[in-house]
Formats: sequence, C-alpha cells, structure tokens
Amino acid sequence: MQHHEQGRRSLRPPAGNLLQAKVVREFFQDVPKQAKRAERIKKLLFGIWYPTALKGFGPVVPSHRLTQHRPVGQSHAMSVKRIPKLEAEVAVVLIGTAFSAILLVLVAMDAGPLWRDETAALNLAHMTSLGDIWHNLHFDSFPLLWPLLLRGSGILGLPYSDMGIRILGVGIGLFFLTSLWLCQRWIGGRAPILSIALLGDLPAFIFIVGANRAYGLASCLLVLSFGTIWRVLEFPTKSRILTTSFICVLFVQCVYYDVTFLGAMLAAAALVAIRRRQWKTLWKMAGIGLVAGASLFIYLPVVRRVPEHVPFWRSPFFDAATLWNGLGDALATRSSAGHDGANGPQIWIWIGLLLAGIIVAVLMQRVRVHPSLKPDVALKGSNSERSDLALFCVTSVMLGIIGYFWFLVKLKYFVQPWYYIEILILCAVSLDGILTASWPALRPWGLVRIAFLVMMMMLNAGPAWAEAHTRRSNLDVVAAFLSHNASASDLIVVQEAWEGITFNRYYLGQAQWLSVPPINSHEVYRIDLVMAEMNQPEAMTPVLHAITNALASGNHVWVVGSIPIARWEDAPPGPTPLPPPPSEMPTGWWMGSYVSWWNQQVTTFLLDHAEQGNAETIATLGPVNRFENVSVVRFTGYKPGTQ
Repeated sequence: MQHHEQGRRSLRPPAGNLLQAKVVREFFQDVPKQAKRAERIKKLLFGIWYPTALKGFGPVVPSHRLTQHRPVGQSHAMSVKRIPKLEAEVAVVLIGTAFSAILLVLVAMDAGPLWRDETAALNLAHMTSLGDIWHNLHFDSFPLLWPLLLRGSGILGLPYSDMGIRILGVGIGLFFLTSLWLCQRWIGGRAPILSIALLGDLPAFIFIVGANRAYGLASCLLVLSFGTIWRVLEFPTKSRILTTSFICVLFVQCVYYDVTFLGAMLAAAALVAIRRRQWKTLWKMAGIGLVAGASLFIYLPVVRRVPEHVPFWRSPFFDAATLWNGLGDALATRSSAGHDGANGPQIWIWIGLLLAGIIVAVLMQRVRVHPSLKPDVALKGSNSERSDLALFCVTSVMLGIIGYFWFLVKLKYFVQPWYYIEILILCAVSLDGILTASWPALRPWGLVRIAFLVMMMMLNAGPAWAEAHTRRSNLDVVAAFLSHNASASDLIVVQEAWEGITFNRYYLGQAQWLSVPPINSHEVYRIDLVMAEMNQPEAMTPVLHAITNALASGNHVWVVGSIPIARWEDAPPGPTPLPPPPSEMPTGWWMGSYVSWWNQQVTTFLLDHAEQGNAETIATLGPVNRFENVSVVRFTGYKPGTQ
C-alpha cells in the first residue's frame, strides 16, 4: 500500500510545472489541426504525467474556470444541455449593448452644434502648426493625444463640420462598448453585464463618451488597460507586455489625471504578483508604469504653468458636499437639459453594489487555496485564480477612488458630472471582475445579474433617451438669428468669454460683437487674457462705450447669455461700482465673482440708459444642454440725461 501511494504521488507534477501545463493547454486548445504536434510537445514537456496535469483539455474554457470542466463520467449530453443556459446571460447583455449603441447613434444625429468645450478642442487641433498647438496646450485640460487625433482625422478626410465630429464620437462610443466586451473576455467572463447595466444608459455617460473631448477615448483605454494588465499577470509573454505598455502610454496621454488610475491598476497587479511570488512579473509591471510615466515628462513645461491658472478655476466654496453633489449629478436620472429634480436612487445602488463587491472580494481571499500547499487542487479548482482576480479588482478600485478623490480635494474645482466618468468606469469593470467573471453560474447569480440589468435599464431608459435627443448648445441658432436680424451698426454683447468661443464659430453676421470681458481671442480658453482684465478696474469701459455709441445712434444692442438681466437685490440705484482687484476680492482670483460683477455693470448701464428691452423668442428643435442654453434680449433707445 505504501509503495502504491508513493507511485501515485510520483505521477503528480511538481508545483512549478503546473503553470507550464496550463499555458500549453490554453495555447493548443484552439488549434485542433495541430493535435499531433501538440501531443509531441506535451509529452516532451511533461513526460508520463502530462495526462493528469492536462485533464480536461478540450473546448475553449477560460483558464480560471478549470473547475467547470466536465468531470470524468459526466455525459456529453449534460454538457450540451448547459449551453443554452450559459448563453442566456450573453443574449441579454447583447440587447443592452445594442440599446446603448442606438443611444450613441441618436446623440450623433440630434446633438447638433459643438458647445464651447468641444469647439475649443477643435480650434486647438486645427491651429496653423503643431508649434501653435504646443504653445496653447496649457489652455486646455488634456495632453496631446486627442488634439493630434482630431488633426489626423481631418487629414484622413473626416470633415471638420459638426456632423464629422459627431461621426467620430459615434466611433469612440462604439469602441468603448467593444472594449467592455474585450476586457470581460480577457479577465475570464462571458459578458460585461454589470458594466452595461451601470453605464450603458447612464445620461452622464451618454453625454460625454461621444463628445469632442478626450474623456471618451480615455474611457476606452482605461478598460483596455485594465484587461491587458490582467492578461500580463496570467501569462507575461513579450507580445502581451508590449501591447499593454503601448495601451498604457496612450491611456496616460488622454487626461493628465489618468496616471492616477493607471497607478492604481498597476499597484493592484503588483500586489497579486507578490502574493504569487512572481518576482519577474512584478518588475514587468513596474517597467510598464515607468514607461507610461516617462511619456509624461514632455509636459513638464505645461505642468509648471498650472499654478498660474489654478486660482482662476478654484472654487472658494469647495467642501465635502461639493464632491458628494457632483457624484449625485453624475449618477442622476435626468438629462443634461434638466436643471432641477431629485437625483434618484442610482447613487445608493452604486454604493450598495460597490460595498457588496468589496465584501465578496475580501471573503474570497479567505477561501483562497494556497498553491504551495495543494498545487493539484489549486490548478483543478479556480479558487486561487478567482481570488487573485478579485484582489486585483478590489485593489484597483479602492486605490483608484482614494487617489482620484484626493486629487479632486487638492484641486478644489467646481466638479462637473463628466469628472466622475472614468472612476465610475473603473468601478464598473472591477465589479464585473468580482461578481461576474468569478461567479459564472446562471443559477442563481446569472439570473440575479439579468434582473439587475433589466432594472437599471428601466430606471435610466427615459432620461437616457432624453439625453440622446438633447442639443449640446443653442448658440448656433442664436448666431443664425443674429446674423439675419442684427444690422452692421448694431452691437452684440456675449455675457461670457467662454460662450464667445461657440458664438465665434457660428456667427456669420456683420454686426460688431464683444464678450464680457472684452478679450481679443475666442479660439481656446484664454485664461491669461481674462486674468489680465481682472487686474484692470475699468475692464468694462470699452463695452460700456460701445453700448452708448450703438444706442445713441439709434441702433440695437443684443445681449446674449444665460445671466439674468436684473439688478442685484441689495444694489443701490445708479451704476455698479468698479470691482476691486483680486487681492481685495473676498473670492480672490476666482472667475465667477468677476463675471458676475462685470455683467452687473452691463446690466445696470442698460437698464439706466436704454429706453426699452425685449426678450427675443428663438425656437430650437428639442431640449438644450443646460451648460450652454442662452437667451437674447434686444435693447433700443437711449436716455441721454441718465447718470
């Protein structure tokens, strides 16, 4: 008996050879025509024990699903009978993906004009030379990749028109949906059901993923980076390492803070490599991070100028509620045209699901089978690899959340819904790794996931449909109206310099127009010009003189913007006093205070000097994005004796 047991143990492969067995199985399972060659190589590598090590070699099965191989003695009919059940979840996710794709196509059809952020990005990309792009790069929020992509698409024949940009946006959106499926396959799952449920018809996602900004491309590359990093952990071949490095470099070239998310994913991968004692893989992860980080060194001149502009954007009212309210807006069940209304239950659904994923991931670490103790069980059962995947996912999302929110706290900007898109995507793909790829059975978990997808689609379908039909701006319609109705001797006053970026693209009339403050460039966000006006106490004098000349000559003054034409409640009669310099302003260099003050100067001057003011009715097709929904007020007549 003792001799027999020793003989049985001798057939077991050493623990170090298990990975070789697994690799060969995965490599040859898709090449049945080379079966004989595979047999020879397997015998050469593993000797007489390879049938034991490669038990279950057959249909395409993800490497971490070895426990699902058909046991010896199970009938083939039972295996075939399971196929329709396994495909049910995939079919439901395909339907959800198709619905998301339809929404993205509708956005391209109905979004209409480019709004100021999109227009500034296009203007930057199409500057005269690459040198001009570089010298103006610090006025935008992104590295070079997106401007160069826009410039390259124009060279390749994609028109610079609104529809040409929308077509590019559709391509980015569909690429993102494809990336979700690829990533889920790479981490061993069947379909990205939680990602589609959480993101597929989220209004904020529909708004930004196809917009002419770098966020959509960054979202695609984040998902691909997540999947390829895990593939390197599974099998660090040269081709996988090079592919992952390339994708990670592109990823950090999209948005400056993407280095935070990449660092979180690489740190998570390093933790898994340390637990597996795969020291070479650990160094490869470090190398990928160093290469990606080194690619950002070219932006040191841009980064050095950031402190000059941060006070301009920094909110004097920033607190913890700012972050919470911003997250609520990002997950709200309303389109970008909606101003008010409750955020809905989505934020609590996300938080609850994230907590559930963290708890499950932690529990999975406790049931992990240590390969040094039971290597054969660890190979046959996928507990070890599932727990590693869960560790990778939960560490990525936790480090990503901590790092990104720390970044927002340090920045202290007013947050917008699209600021949260990438962290939400990281949460979604991580939850898919923990709760989908690691729990593939249809009953009960697959049915629960299907029910969750249906529920989320029902909650978000209405707002997402509205978002898909929301115009990004109405300044194109306003510009066309003024081009037709404003005479060459009239004056147009645009209430914000940033709205002037969009107005400058679409206005084709002859009337003079000025922005508040009156700067001489409206191609990109010329923060330097606006900050220079803040230091000028009489910055609005040119605008007020132009208004006086137009009204005194019997011409019209057209005011374009979203700031109400009304006196401040506590304002005394007469003209608005000059604003104090930034050193004496309670809010410092913050732009909002000066824009409000300057427009109050214009408002009080018009109310005191114009005889009549009428709001114009300008019809638009469909709802308009609240970030750039302007109105027009026409002032006529002049009161010469008014002080």
